[in-house]
Amino acid sequence: MDVNSERTGRGLAVALVVVEMAILALIGLSWAGSYWSWDPQHYGDPPGPYLKKAAVVPVVALVAMVVAGIRRMRTVAVSQAVMLIVICGTMLCVRAPGERAYEDSYRDACHAGLGCGDDTPPTR
Repeated sequence: MDVNSERTGRGLAVALVVVEMAILALIGLSWAGSYWSWDPQHYGDPPGPYLKKAAVVPVVALVAMVVAGIRRMRTVAVSQAVMLIVICGTMLCVRAPGERAYEDSYRDACHAGLGCGDDTPPTR
């Protein structure tokens, strides 16, 4: 492998990681944005739909890893394998705290006068 193709591989690996992280950040910020309101009866969105949107990113990382492996672009393949592991692990760890945040938000809205019969949050 010559120096130019190695440099191109590193640049492509960095670009893919930056794009994937930016997409995940936008999805996370859009979910967090659903909780920002001055209305005490407002409650945020459940994390489930946002996690489904974010699940596209590890699929893209898996495809990029396979393609890079076939094309013998080791740097890109390894970086995408790391991203795949990190994103999947993070998604597994984020669901429970996200559900708790949603339930707390809904419970606070109920106590503020939303008129909920019970404190079980609806699924949107």
